[in-house]
Amino acid sequence: MKKIFKWLLVAVGVVVLVVVGGGMLMPSQVSVSRDLVINAPADKIFPHVANLKAFNKWSPWADLDPDMKVEFSGAEDGIGQVMSWQSAEMGDGNMKVVESAANEKLVTALDFGQMGTASARFDLAPDAGGTKVTWSMQSELGNNPIARWFGPMIKSDVGETYEKGLAKLRVVAEGE
Repeated sequence: MKKIFKWLLVAVGVVVLVVVGGGMLMPSQVSVSRDLVINAPADKIFPHVANLKAFNKWSPWADLDPDMKVEFSGAEDGIGQVMSWQSAEMGDGNMKVVESAANEKLVTALDFGQMGTASARFDLAPDAGGTKVTWSMQSELGNNPIARWFGPMIKSDVGETYEKGLAKLRVVAEGE
């Protein structure tokens, strides 16, 4: 019985070491970026990105939870706009516009409550086929080794979702 207990103790120690040690070796920051060329000028695309009330017309998250409750506060336009959501599927959070340059970029601060914070941005640049729209996000995972294990999954999931959103944005912008 002592041998089994000893082996079990060693096995648990190895698992803890792998989880904690491996997690600390993983990146503490997640960066995701996707881009798409939209056959429209920046001034036709930017209003769909910069006005948070227009966001759900092409947002990939709106499709994931049609029952999501969304509220708007703060400024009506530009810096200071806030969109808050409550979702059984995706949790609660808010997005606030913190920087904006017409037809060029929009930067938002995201707060996912207990799941952490992030910064997201849209960059628009002229391209031979129209306008290249880049949607990116950065999030700091800190020193929590468990959170760091989720970094690659977050990067993959958010990247796929950004691709869907940009494709929907293309349909909306090119349809005008």
